[in-house]
Parts: sequence; C-alpha cells; structure tokens
Amino acid sequence: MSLSDPARRWHDTVGQARQRASGHTAGGLRVGLLGQFGVEMDGAPLRLRGDKRRAVLATLLLNTGRTVSAAHLIERVWGTPPSPSARSALQVHVTRARAVLDQHCGTPLITGGDGGYRVDLAEDQCDLLRFRSLVRRADEEADPSARADLLISALRLWRGPVLADIVSPVLHERDVPPLNEELLRAAEEGFGAALDRGDHERVADQIGPIATDHPEREPLIRVQMTALYRCGRPSEALRVYARTRDALAEHLGADPGRELQETFHGILRGDLDRAPRTRVPRQRASVEERTGSRPPSPASGPHAGPEEAPDPAAPAGPAAGPGARAEAGEEGRDGLGGPVHAPDRVSAALAPAELPAAPPVLVGRDEALAELDRLVDPSRTAPGSALVRGPAGAGASALALSWAHTAAPHFPDGQLYVDLRGGDGNPRDPAEVLRRLVRSLSTGARGTEAMDADEAAARLRTLLAHRRVLLVLDNAASARQVRPLLPGDPGCAAVVTSRHWLTDLLVRDGLRALPVGPLSPSAAVDLLRAREGRDRCAEPVLHRLVHLLGCLPLPLRMAAVWLDTRPDRSAADLVRTLEGADPARGSTPTARMAAVLRAGPREGRHDRGEVPAGPRPPDTSVDQGSYVRLSPG
Repeated sequence: MSLSDPARRWHDTVGQARQRASGHTAGGLRVGLLGQFGVEMDGAPLRLRGDKRRAVLATLLLNTGRTVSAAHLIERVWGTPPSPSARSALQVHVTRARAVLDQHCGTPLITGGDGGYRVDLAEDQCDLLRFRSLVRRADEEADPSARADLLISALRLWRGPVLADIVSPVLHERDVPPLNEELLRAAEEGFGAALDRGDHERVADQIGPIATDHPEREPLIRVQMTALYRCGRPSEALRVYARTRDALAEHLGADPGRELQETFHGILRGDLDRAPRTRVPRQRASVEERTGSRPPSPASGPHAGPEEAPDPAAPAGPAAGPGARAEAGEEGRDGLGGPVHAPDRVSAALAPAELPAAPPVLVGRDEALAELDRLVDPSRTAPGSALVRGPAGAGASALALSWAHTAAPHFPDGQLYVDLRGGDGNPRDPAEVLRRLVRSLSTGARGTEAMDADEAAARLRTLLAHRRVLLVLDNAASARQVRPLLPGDPGCAAVVTSRHWLTDLLVRDGLRALPVGPLSPSAAVDLLRAREGRDRCAEPVLHRLVHLLGCLPLPLRMAAVWLDTRPDRSAADLVRTLEGADPARGSTPTARMAAVLRAGPREGRHDRGEVPAGPRPPDTSVDQGSYVRLSPG
C-alpha cells in the first residue's frame, strides 16, 4: 500500500526527519513506525519478506518494552483466536524474523518468555519512542516557545499514515487509532503553540498534509484556517472549510461544530482576529505594535467592543433615528484616526431570517441546485448573484428557496426574502420594497415611510456594508424593479427569480443566469407517484397526465391536490377533465390546472368532465392571481 499524495508530499518535505530531530547519525539500528514500516541497519534497509512476518514484527515493535502474548500476535496476524496450528505458524515467523535481525544486529533483538515475545529498543533507535520522549519534554516545559519547538520536532518524525503498508485489519482497527490520536493531539498543540507565537507561514506550510489526511479533525482544521487567514490566503482557508464540511457530512452525517463555524464566519467577514468569541490562538502583537510604528490603543486591540468605537457608517442628523447605531453596526477605530475596521457580526437575535419554508421534496432538480451553488459559490469571500428564470409553474421559486436554506449558514448576518409581485398580481413598487428591507435590517426602526427610493436604496447599502446577507428576490418583473435592491457590498449575494430574461441585469449588473424548465418525464412521473399509489394511477395514465401538464412541478402538485380531494376519482378522470376543459379558460398548463382545481370537489356533479361556468366554491384558495404563488411548495 503506497502513501497518499499528501503524505508523500509531507514525506518529501521532511525527509530524514528522524535524524534531524534526534540529532543522531545514521549508524546502528533504526526502526520506523510513524509512516511506512521500515527497519534500517547502518543506513541500509533490511528486506523483510512476507506480509505475515512483517505484521508480527510491526506488532512487536509497536509494543517495545512489553511482552506481547502469542494470542495477541495471532489475532493481529491471522485475525482469529489462537489455535495449535496458528501457534506453530507464529513460531516459524518469529524464528525467521529473529534470524534476519540477529544476523544484521549482532545481538538477539526478539526474546521469548512469559508466553509471548518481547523487543527492547533504545529511544534513539525508534521514531515512536523518540516522538513520545519529545512530547513528554514538551509537557514539562514551562516556556511556550520552547514547548512549541519540542512539539514541532516531534511532529517531524511523523512521515505519513501509520504502518500503511502493513497488512493487518485488526492492527489498523485496534492499535493504530490510539497512536493516531497521540499524533493528532501533538499536532493540534504544537501547531497551535507555533501559531500563538506568530509562525503563521510555517504552520500554514507544514500543517496542510496532516489536515488533508484528517479533514474531520476540527481543532486541527481551525488552526490551519487561522494560519492561512493570517498569511493573507483567506480563499484557501474557505476551501479547507468546505472540504471539512463535506467530509463531516459524508462520514458522520454532521455539520461543523460551533467553534469551526465561528472561525469560518470570522474569515468571511475579515475580522477573525478581532472577534474574541472565536477563541483561536492569536499572535502576540500586531505588526505596528512590534515595530513601534504606533502605540496600541484599547479600541484597536483584539478585545475592542462595540461600546468603544464610533459608528462611521450611520448617517448624521435626526434622519438616522435613535436606532441608527444598532442598524448600521459598530466599527472599530483607533484613537489616533487609524483605519476603520469591519463591523462585528450582527447578533443572532437581530439578524433577519425571512426565508419561507423550503419545499419538503424537490424532485428532479439536483443538477440545477448544484449549478446554482456553483454560480453563487457562497463559500467565497465575494459570492456571486444569480437570476433563476423559468416559466410559470416550473418551480424557479421552489428551487431558489431550497438552495437558500442550504446556503443560509454562509450568510450569518441574515437572509432576506421579498415577493416582488403584489397581492393584486402587479409588480410591487421598488421604493416600497426598499423601505421594507431597511426595516428588516433595522429591527423595525420607524421613520422609513418618509424615505424616497434613492434615500432608501442608499440606506440599504449602508446597512449591508461589511455584512454577509443573502437576498432572495422572488417573482421579479423587470430589471428596473430589481436593480435598486441589489447589494453593493461584495460579501452579500442576491438570487432573483423571474419568468423573464432580465438581460439588463445580466449585462450591466453581472448576474449569472440559470434557466429552469420542465422536469424530465420520468421525474414528473416520480413526483406524482410519490403522492398517489399505483392502483389509482396506472403508468400510461400518469404519462398522459404529465404530458398534459407540461412536466411542470406546480401543475403536477395541483394535480396531486385534485386527486387528494377526490378520493372517489382517478387520474384517468383528471385526464378527461383536462382534455375536455375550455382552452379559453387557460392558455398554459398551470392556468388550465388552476382552473380545474378552482372548480372544487363539487365539480364531479357535472358528470361531463368539464369545468363549470358558475362561481367557484367559497372555500377555494387558488384564484387567477394567486396560483403562481404555489411555486415554492
């Protein structure tokens, strides 16, 4: 079994690490366990043939200084309980391994007794013993800098996956994980101590291969992300987080922990080292403080709080209102007119979370969701914005909302939602929408009614500055309606849905387009079959029904509702009703299905499969102006 690519890079980077860390020459016996298994004599590797023999010797060397029982060895080599034949085979392997070692070492290395076998090595003869010695010395060291040096020296002995080339499932299941835990704990403490004293570049360069092999190790990933951030490589830090998030979801079915998420959000905001709640190791002083170019001030230090800084983003004068400081956020400024820092994250209690409920099931849209995630790329420091365009009933709103819920953790300062179509079916006035958004971000501040469109747009941009906010602008009618609502800060993103190609937004504002069309026939059938049983909906009837409804999700869901409210009717009855409906009552599949559904359960009394001309039942909830609103569901 060969080393993985990251482990190989690591091995190449720290070649001959055992000699450098121990300070010894290549003479004498050397045993390597912290990587691929190896035994050297005077710098020349000994050839140990046979997987079982190598497993026997590796097990003995892992337990240097202790007698290993025959039963323990048999279980590691054969994976079975001891038996007379296994004991005989073990004796043969031990005898041949002992002969090879004794020939080169000149003295017996494997000794027997007490029902087992034993190997004794000096500290400088085995990388595992040397590693543990350095870690013990580090634990006893009072000076943080010296402690960091000892731990980093110990980590240089770790050459890659432990005993990756030893064929022994039991050994890798029982003996290697505790050793890995020792190594990872030393890595977290060592790299954390080096980061604490300001060795950001060194940590960023050396921690990568270990973190790549252990993406689920969150404390180690936090150290790596912090080191990359402090080296001016935030995009790499965000990619590390995305990799870890995917690994945790795949292997553990879990999301990243709170501390790792806080580190991620601090990098997104650009204020990781100013936020004390992240509790990541900090450098001891800023560059300015170390060089003496300016004295440190309380307001610019790592623990600067909102109460210590003025609010340069809030407009002056009474128009700002009494809640202006809370609305625009607090920004740190040093007492000598230093640079203005990004404001702290909005409190979770104040951050708006306005997304409507996501559809419980989104059938046949996996590729569209992945493409929307690629277009916006919410894990970037500067995410993009996108236009999701689809005809009535295609489910553009459902797609956008489903994606927005999954992307919400990337926008900790809030998620805003606005339906740009009014209750009467007409487009909503942009000025009205702007004032509503300002109120959402200002925790209901008063006085917005007097703002005109330009003033409200400027205020919205101020409130979004230095924030991570997602806007979902649903059912847009024109570019003129959308443009004033787009965020001006690169940390925010907007997802716009519309039935029209708003080409002006694509050309002038840089939105990326995602067309959403009908489902595939098989996905459309799956959507209906999930709601109705096979006995009620025969396969040919289902295919005819999805064809009549254009394979569009919204009319398909309406059809499912029609069947749910008419338990005595079948899908064939619905097909006949749609085929006999007056075309004048609906020019699209969505409109025709809405007209049929509007007829209500009493429609069955006509017995001719036609849509009644009389008034609709008083309890119907689908009318000409509102049926398109079902698209999120």
